[in-house]
Amino acid sequence: MRKNNWIRIALGIAVTGIAVTGCKSLRNSAYNSQVTEFKMTWEGRERLYLVHLPPAEKMNRPLPVLFNIHGGGGTALGNIGLTFGRFNELADRDGFIVVYPEAVDKNWNDGRQSDKVTAWREHIDDVGFIAAIIDGLKGRYAVDADRIFTSGMSNGGFMSSRLLCDRADLFRGGAVLTATLSAEYLPECNPSKPVAVMIMNGTADKIVPYEGGQVKVLGQSRGEIVPTGDYIRFWQEKNGCTQKRPSVNLPDKENDGTTVTVQEFGGCAGQGALVFYRINGGGHTWPGGRQYLGEGLIGKTSKDIVACDVIWDFFKNL
Repeated sequence: MRKNNWIRIALGIAVTGIAVTGCKSLRNSAYNSQVTEFKMTWEGRERLYLVHLPPAEKMNRPLPVLFNIHGGGGTALGNIGLTFGRFNELADRDGFIVVYPEAVDKNWNDGRQSDKVTAWREHIDDVGFIAAIIDGLKGRYAVDADRIFTSGMSNGGFMSSRLLCDRADLFRGGAVLTATLSAEYLPECNPSKPVAVMIMNGTADKIVPYEGGQVKVLGQSRGEIVPTGDYIRFWQEKNGCTQKRPSVNLPDKENDGTTVTVQEFGGCAGQGALVFYRINGGGHTWPGGRQYLGEGLIGKTSKDIVACDVIWDFFKNL
């Protein structure tokens, strides 16, 4: 296989050591994370998503739902490997449902304009697909409809941004990692109400520029994005947050070339909330997750925080 193909696979967070055992039940043997595969027809296409349920004793009440959306070139199952199955562990501990949706041709229609992406070129309604998943979940399980959240990195982060823009009526909040929002789509982002937003970006991201501009994968444009600072101010305005609290430098626990600075905002309207994690020296990576490619290609993975834990702590305390 050519080097570029290996890079495409790795950028898609492809993870080895995952076995498929049967048509419905899938097991990531490396991390003991049990998920069930569901298929549905959406816009004439067969689409799939994976669901992780907590133990039966945790399902005696309506449960929160957390979507974890894969990056460009990735898969639903591969996203579990990126995080070492940590969201599933937290779901087992605290009692919530984790959903891993999968894109058409491994890329989401997140609002960025790129003819290289099937979802954009063919105007695939991925927002509608994810809304349809929520309808299916409500039909099968006791779901706390006021506590549905989204999270994702890169293409999955941009998709989470779009969900917060388009379906604030469905999503209580979202965590956006190594992403902001499409510059072309920004004028169309008018959430129907304030939402809780966590942003987590690395200052040394080699693929999604911290200061905005063109996203490039292997030299090919994947659309123009707004700078991180502008994205923070955008949500500060949309959520009506009137207080910018002093930033806090977290302990530098690991000698990994990164540090973490947290900026919280207060006085937000309604159910709005906003917090920004700046990963100083961090790359196009999931903090606390797998270093899926060399630092020369994607930058450093911070080990000072575990993003899954930080994200869930934010959501569960809303």
